[in-house]
Amino acid sequence: MKPVILILFSAIVLAACTSKLKKENEDLRNEIDQRRENLTKKVTNELEDARHQLAITDSLLELARAEHDTLHQWVMSHATQLNDQSEQVQRLNQLRQRRDSLQVEFEKQAHKVKFYLRK
Repeated sequence: MKPVILILFSAIVLAACTSKLKKENEDLRNEIDQRRENLTKKVTNELEDARHQLAITDSLLELARAEHDTLHQWVMSHATQLNDQSEQVQRLNQLRQRRDSLQVEFEKQAHKVKFYLRK
């Protein structure tokens, strides 16, 4: 009689453990699925933000290029009358610096968008 009770008790304990493990596995799978979903949402949001920043940087870069090109033409046409310390030449140098920094920022944002699109 004792062996039968021992076997029944062992079976009950084993069934309880198996049931608990199945519940833990389901909970872990649900958590993994939730994290995957959150990661997908995060990547999508970051892609949208990167595209928005790229558009803003592109607009600023176009404005800086247009302003630089206009002033560059004027400075070149008056090059004989100007020196390196004149206000227009200094402004041209500042515009060139701004244009170059915006170009670097634009390229950085473009690579960021490409990176998110690959994911």
